[in-house]
Amino acid sequence: MTLEPFSRSLTGSRERPVVTLARRYAAPPRDVWDALTDPVRLTRWLGAVERDALDPDRVTVRVADAPDSPAEARVRSCVPPETLLLDWEWDTEEPSVVAVTLRADGEGTFLTLEHRLGEPDHAADYGGGWELHLGALVALFGGEQPAPATSAWAGMTARPLEIEIDLPRTPEEVWPAFASASGLRRWWWNHWDDVEIAADVRPGGSYRFAAPGAGIVVEGRYLAVEAPSHLAFTWRWSDADGQSVDEACDLELLRVGGGCRVRLRHTGPWSDDAPAESYRQGWEFVFGALRRAVDDGGAA
Repeated sequence: MTLEPFSRSLTGSRERPVVTLARRYAAPPRDVWDALTDPVRLTRWLGAVERDALDPDRVTVRVADAPDSPAEARVRSCVPPETLLLDWEWDTEEPSVVAVTLRADGEGTFLTLEHRLGEPDHAADYGGGWELHLGALVALFGGEQPAPATSAWAGMTARPLEIEIDLPRTPEEVWPAFASASGLRRWWWNHWDDVEIAADVRPGGSYRFAAPGAGIVVEGRYLAVEAPSHLAFTWRWSDADGQSVDEACDLELLRVGGGCRVRLRHTGPWSDDAPAESYRQGWEFVFGALRRAVDDGGAA
């Protein structure tokens, strides 16, 4: 799957959403890293950043559009020019975490920003805000600043699809059914004979499920892989009517008694309830096939 120049997704749970943006920049990782960490360059796309004289790992961030309401951040981890992990506090919000990852892409760089929120109320605001600032960062490298689509984030937070299914197997036994191509082949679209399944199950890895006879492809990239309990991934559905955009899924495998509860959350920038209802029918169908595969002798 080719990486798109820009993508947005909402995963996590209703109580603790995770906002993720990915954008390509026409500059090598070290140049992008410098723009993320140099105070002078930060003012050109984010705002003023002031380091605490007594605690160099703690900084105050005054974003350009709200300089009188600063955020406090502490550097938890820093591996130049690849990863930056920050504990984030703003006003009376619950503490959250911001993770930034850089990856070389030819002569450019893919930047992924993930904001793991501690409460549900500000996901759309943070999504639109980070999108605005990461768009401004484009201008530092000679590109044209894109216009953010803040309405997309409102739709993504407003109408999530949530489904649960209980299975008589432990999370460890069910995990391979989601986290390996061979496990997925046992149940995903197994009512068709021509299904093609590829899955590189790791953060940043891609997957692709294709049913050529039906003219359907689902593909995306893994955002989080935490065996045997959690998968998060982008989702792009393609058929004769076109492609979906800005969709993502979050799967939890919870231990319940001696079995497993699979909890799915599927989000997208939907303007009404029709897409979620259509996906509900599809997910219930494939989860029925998963249940039968488990009942027939496990999920591996």
